[in-house]
Amino acid sequence: MAARTLLLGVDVGSGSIRAEVFLANGQSLGQARRTHHPHQPIPGVAEYDPDAMTAAVLSCLRELATRCAIRPGETAGLALDGMISGVMGVDADWVPTTPYTTPLDMRYGDTLNTILARHERRIREVTGSGMAVIGPKIAWLKAAFPEACARTRKFVTATGFIAGKLAGLRSAEAFVDFTYLWSTGLSDTLQYRWSDELCAAHGISRQLLPRIVEPTAIVGYLTQAMGRETGLGGGVPVVAGAGDQSAGFVGAGLNRPGMMADVAGTYPILALCTDRFVPDLEARRIELFPSPIAGQFHACQIINGGGLTHTWIAREMGGATDEASLAEVFASLDAKAATLAPGCDGLVCSPHLGGRVCPAQTAMRGVWLGFTWTHRKEHFHRAFLEAIAFEHALALHVLRKLHPGLPAPELRGFGGGTKSVLWNQIKADVLGLPYRALDKVDQATWGDAVLIGVAVGLFDDIARAAEQGWQAGATLQPNAANHLAYQQILRTYAAVGPAVEDACEHLREPSRAHAVAAEPSGHPTRPDR
Repeated sequence: MAARTLLLGVDVGSGSIRAEVFLANGQSLGQARRTHHPHQPIPGVAEYDPDAMTAAVLSCLRELATRCAIRPGETAGLALDGMISGVMGVDADWVPTTPYTTPLDMRYGDTLNTILARHERRIREVTGSGMAVIGPKIAWLKAAFPEACARTRKFVTATGFIAGKLAGLRSAEAFVDFTYLWSTGLSDTLQYRWSDELCAAHGISRQLLPRIVEPTAIVGYLTQAMGRETGLGGGVPVVAGAGDQSAGFVGAGLNRPGMMADVAGTYPILALCTDRFVPDLEARRIELFPSPIAGQFHACQIINGGGLTHTWIAREMGGATDEASLAEVFASLDAKAATLAPGCDGLVCSPHLGGRVCPAQTAMRGVWLGFTWTHRKEHFHRAFLEAIAFEHALALHVLRKLHPGLPAPELRGFGGGTKSVLWNQIKADVLGLPYRALDKVDQATWGDAVLIGVAVGLFDDIARAAEQGWQAGATLQPNAANHLAYQQILRTYAAVGPAVEDACEHLREPSRAHAVAAEPSGHPTRPDR
């Protein structure tokens, strides 16, 4: 039998780790998945154990090597994508000095607010984004845990750490690919380099930051020890990969200017592919992700933890007890919510349970406004679904101002939320755009595979190669009457936002000192271990 050429992508998400092996034509040969969650002992704290994440990746790779009978020499390359807006420290020998934390961990909130109050406009001008997470997190770690940071030689992403373990890197070889730059608050994104000006504004030495590489760069090779542990064999090229959303955009085919997508995942996103670097300096809703295709960007609005809220509703209101029951509960809630008229009989939801990120409003929390004795669980459920669509509509308005002449394309949807036909239809109705969900929910691992193929010379064009690996389902057309009704409700929704923000800011004060500053007790990945 002729040897196969295999491409192995690994997605390190906020709730699970998935590895998938592909042939060069986009055919998937198998997938392995492990769940993982942050340690959240009290509100405001959410820590991931980097060694546990690495162990989960190795477990997925071992399973695939066995199940797909992968022989040494068949794997053309391995790439990881992962959570974008987070950071952790490593010492000279690649030992973690801190846990890995994302915006779910809000202990850095005061540092973020202080930096944005002083520098947000300049950060947006230079990075393309006001979602400056990594820089403020490093600044917070330095102030809160000076001993841990004294041992730290580099700050890296979660996938940068795991890739380094696979390839046996030392701190001097630490890397970050340029799709992460928008979330750092530290980069000259147009030039794909660190900004001395912004590093100084954060009080961070460039010596602590990893080298910036292209997503298709080969950053190392699987060590012999890791080759034995995974069953893949040593010497497999380890490709830099991309942030999870950027890898997903590649896999979904969002690689040509003018195309738009809805990412219905943990962090819901409305995205536009563009070849124009136009920072959103006024509304502060749109963040510019550098595309893996140099010279292109994905202009995005992000909703913090919207997918987590969707699961929370199914658990707390629908009675879901485990992952197996989630689909059944979602289907039941959707069926009942589908009988309701747009607007949920006067119920409006603020979906920002963990704070708003576009624009940054860390005090924002979840609210249902206008409920009466006649409202039922399905009203609260549908009001949340509508709120995500309303946020997308407000973002689309800004995108059209920033990009005059933007066509009225279809919206290409992917992510776990697209399993809800009701939610897809609500988005079509609110936005007034056709909605086409992709048959494959998870696109990121195929995006990884495309980047590997370019890195090792199997493909010569990211956009053309990506189109082999996706298939679209049915297209939903917007309902004209519902669209008109939603335009009126949208005005109410937009007016509610500032009032919710103001109220949440007052509610935050009494519990602020305990919830944000408190430390988890006895957690093995504490920064001061």
